[in-house]
Amino acid sequence: MQNIAEKLNLVIDYIESHLSDDIDPKEIEKIACCSYYDVGRMFSLIADINISDYIRKRRLTLAGAELKNNDVKVIDVALKYGYDSPVSFARAFQAFHGFNPSVANKSEAVLNVFPRLVYQIRVKGVMDPIYKEKMIINGKEYQASCFGEADMSSWSSEYVKRKYWRLENAYDDFKYNPKTDQVLPYNNYPPINIETGQVFVIDYCRSNGSIDRKYYIADGSVWNDMSCTREYVFDYIQSIRTDKITVCGKEYEASYLGEQDMSYWSDFATKREFWRLENVKAEFDKCEKCNDVLPYNNYPFIKIENGQVFVIDYHTRGGSIDRRYYVADGTVWRDMPSTRQIIPINNEDSK
Repeated sequence: MQNIAEKLNLVIDYIESHLSDDIDPKEIEKIACCSYYDVGRMFSLIADINISDYIRKRRLTLAGAELKNNDVKVIDVALKYGYDSPVSFARAFQAFHGFNPSVANKSEAVLNVFPRLVYQIRVKGVMDPIYKEKMIINGKEYQASCFGEADMSSWSSEYVKRKYWRLENAYDDFKYNPKTDQVLPYNNYPPINIETGQVFVIDYCRSNGSIDRKYYIADGSVWNDMSCTREYVFDYIQSIRTDKITVCGKEYEASYLGEQDMSYWSDFATKREFWRLENVKAEFDKCEKCNDVLPYNNYPFIKIENGQVFVIDYHTRGGSIDRRYYVADGTVWRDMPSTRQIIPINNEDSK
């Protein structure tokens, strides 16, 4: 059995490395040391999906991610993943994701994900829940299974431990919630059987007794070749209040979005405060752009759209305030959507 799992994992390695080119059945036979027919039977028996469907769903998963995160043409992605025409690709994409590939990069487009398979022979069984109790979230009651806690005091400056819960039968209620870029790999959980579609609640506990509750969903995400859960929230946050900010002698309406503590990881500042300038795109289009970027996941969890201008005040450890300006212009840095720092004309600004 162990040898079968090893062979099938080698077959999957080959498939994954050739999703953007031709997959040769004869090469699969060499890897598995048996006929393609027998490989297909074992694959279907264990994974409950045949090889051709696995290849199709993985290609459409990767194609969706490329269209969502990169500025690429639909026809180029279609050809890359083995489709002879944009029409056949659009038909398959629509059937898998539920919408046309031309709108995949829209913020409201929620992609389906079919994760890479890994065959394992389990020597030890996964742990069962320690206990169960009711948990109320957004006014609805769920059954939650507790899987224990993990010490964080030896490596975290903010938390002393975290406690793990799995919400039962909750996926349909949460699958369309906005997700952040923060992930938690499966190996950060206790030894439990994590399946796509499961929802987890993790309580991060501080030494003062306060708890920071976060929610994660197993949606097929992969980070550094590790299967991960992705953090999700119930909604994008709205502005806390409206202020006036003067930039180069002109007053603008600014939405205050909150602050972030930096004291435990930055030598430069103790915190930073975030504002969004309203209806200023045209006035800031000609500003000089710098090389400094700030990824979206550094902001409070707000919906960021191209053309928006942000003001960030860094409260330095010396007591001064370092004000910086950023624009959302479509910049991508290390596969992360990012804002780019700009310098307002004359650079004479005040609060």
